[in-house]
Amino acid sequence: MKTIQSGIIIAILLLSLTVKAQYVLKEADTQFELFNYNRAIELYQKAYHKKKTLPAAQRLADAYRLTGNYPEAEKWYGIASALPKSPAENTLYYAKALQSNSKYEEAKTTYQKYISLKPEVSAAQQQVWLASCDSAQHWIKNPVSVTLVNEKELNSAGSDWGAVAYQQGIVFTSDRNFSGDTKKQKSKPFLKFDGPTKLPDPASYGWTGNQYLRLYEKAGKNDSLKAFALNAETNYHIGAASFTADGLTAYFTLTRIPKKITRQKGEPGTINLEIYSSSKDAAGSWGKPVPFKYNKVNEWSVGDPSISADGNQLYFVSTMPGGKGGTDIYSVTKNADGSWADAINVNAVNTDGNERNPFIAADGNFYFSSDGLIGMGGLDIYKAKQTRLDKPVNLGYPINSPQDDFAFYKGLKGTVFMASNRPGGAGNDDIYSFTDALVTTMNPKDSSTLHKDIFLDTIVLNKPIRIENIFYDFDKSNIRPDAARELDKLVSAMKTNETIGVELSSYTDSRGRDAYNQWLSQKRANSAVQYIISRGIDKSRITGHGYGETQLLNRCANGVKCSEAMHQLNRRTEFKVVSQ
Repeated sequence: MKTIQSGIIIAILLLSLTVKAQYVLKEADTQFELFNYNRAIELYQKAYHKKKTLPAAQRLADAYRLTGNYPEAEKWYGIASALPKSPAENTLYYAKALQSNSKYEEAKTTYQKYISLKPEVSAAQQQVWLASCDSAQHWIKNPVSVTLVNEKELNSAGSDWGAVAYQQGIVFTSDRNFSGDTKKQKSKPFLKFDGPTKLPDPASYGWTGNQYLRLYEKAGKNDSLKAFALNAETNYHIGAASFTADGLTAYFTLTRIPKKITRQKGEPGTINLEIYSSSKDAAGSWGKPVPFKYNKVNEWSVGDPSISADGNQLYFVSTMPGGKGGTDIYSVTKNADGSWADAINVNAVNTDGNERNPFIAADGNFYFSSDGLIGMGGLDIYKAKQTRLDKPVNLGYPINSPQDDFAFYKGLKGTVFMASNRPGGAGNDDIYSFTDALVTTMNPKDSSTLHKDIFLDTIVLNKPIRIENIFYDFDKSNIRPDAARELDKLVSAMKTNETIGVELSSYTDSRGRDAYNQWLSQKRANSAVQYIISRGIDKSRITGHGYGETQLLNRCANGVKCSEAMHQLNRRTEFKVVSQ
């Protein structure tokens, strides 16, 4: 009898624990659906401790991913993906978490496992995932020549990003708890809440537990940080901003509570992002915010505005119907009457993933971030010529990292600002800067000495591109270490553009016997091709030709007296893309 009673007591206790676990899990789900991820994590932890279930493990992994805690996301997706009846998506997110933690070989193996579970995944998407793991490792071993500086005077324990030059100072976006902001608010792309009777807390943003995004200004090097005096008329998110060259008009993203909220019965309400503009009056005060033509708060988000210097072209991102997926980049031109023309999807750069933070630089280049191209992990920063946007190039390491890298801004003086949530920062997203050496180190009197970075250039079909600094010892054809560094940039370009075929050409000057020059140039071309193949490029994608002295660039033929510099111009190595 005592045994039976003990069994009954144990059963009741187990039932009680199960009921409590289910209650905690239900409350955790409620907080998760409201984007209150910090609170949801606490509850899922309790639920999983009481009963180790797939729903609790999976949601824990999701919440850590959405709050940018990649080590914990990796841990919990590893647990969730190993549990019985785990959806294949847990394996995909496990691979992404491994990638974000620089575990590229493990990530590649896990991507391959997901592909075996989901063979219907397109070949193009498979290529992006697998090539990203290979390319990232190569970029880390072959970093670009920039030194990132953490802007400690701007960064906080919160999220700091979107730094742009404004007058003599800097304006940026932050969700810090700033004593000068009397409203005390928080961050992220949109709001979800129990509305219409229960609106989001105007003092705290549940997704991050921080204040809402606000604009801040550091007017000069010796000036204190202060809230930017923009009249945005909202208690919620504001930022990031883009200014016309004269500093008189600002375009910015915000969230506000509309008069009418469209939502399904019994479901939380969702507030999307909107774009507004504001102009200064004669007294220097910012005027009432003006809504953007393509705001449609109950149907889609628009954000990340980037205005051209003259104020006549605006790039932005949106989730409006008709895009390729996630957030797409759009452009719109201002009409003569000041109205905006039709928005055009920038198909050349958009992917199935998310594109963010378009930026038009004064040098004619177009920069943006994406998680849908071959990259290191998360959002990576890419560059393309504004006149030819269909060949975006990854900016490489350390500009990009295994985490999110975004909000690229290049000032007229060569200083670049960007944001990243890589480890080692002050908080979540931090603002970093570096000097664009390609701008600031060029001597206008001798532009031929400017280092040409093949990896950052747009590749054009059948257009010869000279590889600088390819030198050989006299009468030798072996690849020297300084030449190897230059050829590695061509290897990077070929790994970024996985389908291209390349012809590499070697030339000599006219001195020496014609037949010998032909033989030596072919031998040097062959050495360069073999080096490129040794770096992981398939031999079917690269050929080498030696042209000796048959294609001189100047008058320095046999018997013509020329300076050493003129002869050097003919001793060159070039490549051209011959197939795509």
